[in-house]
Amino acid sequence: MTEEVITQSHDGLLYHWGPQAWIDMFMSRRMIVEKAGQIIVYTFLPVLRLLSDPEKIDLGWEHMKSRREKVRLFDSPRERWRKHYGNFVREAEWALLELRKHLGQPQYEELVIGTAASGALEFSPGFVKRMRDISKTKVPKQAERVGTPSEPSRRQKLMFEMFNPAGFLTGPAEIREYDAANGSMQMYIPDCAWHVCGPAERLPNPAALPEEGCLLICKGSFERLFNQPDGALSMEFEPHLPETSCTVRMRWKPGSAS
Repeated sequence: MTEEVITQSHDGLLYHWGPQAWIDMFMSRRMIVEKAGQIIVYTFLPVLRLLSDPEKIDLGWEHMKSRREKVRLFDSPRERWRKHYGNFVREAEWALLELRKHLGQPQYEELVIGTAASGALEFSPGFVKRMRDISKTKVPKQAERVGTPSEPSRRQKLMFEMFNPAGFLTGPAEIREYDAANGSMQMYIPDCAWHVCGPAERLPNPAALPEEGCLLICKGSFERLFNQPDGALSMEFEPHLPETSCTVRMRWKPGSAS
């Protein structure tokens, strides 16, 4: 069986209507539209109104909302996910670029990373807990014997493409290395959803990738959430800017499942 036979196309029916597309659509609605979007409305906007002309900020915010892509009745679940995510990225990027005008870099980074990390703990505690509980996964007997990093099989790659729990955040991704015995995994994201979901012409700065949120809301907040001294799971994000790809490395101490 060739790689092409078992790997889904990013333009085909499976990509737009398959299980992962439905999972991503549901999760984007629940985790991004209903929860993550609150940090813009209830934290970034009030701060901006204090730092700048409130009327100007409100006009800018209304303009950004008017550029939202509308979800249509016959949109595929993949397209609904793309629009949900793209709208959030666009509005978050606008708010962050405005904040940069009024805050020093340390204040700016602490406000954005701290808000995003605490927001994840407040609005999505179950998701954070599931991620941290990866350390409790029982090591397979085969991995105990081998104990060396290996490239996942083609079937494992396909299953990850179809049922990636973080797919709604990253878009299509692949596991490059997996070492169950020593607790490590390397994931490669060829075109991170943060960069590709929103049409460039609708972004606050059409001439640049939405880098602010990539570095602070995504990389910054996730590394803060999971890289605690007593944490069971550590994560390292390596955005390949100005490219749209990213490498994510996860490390944990394998435990024993109860």
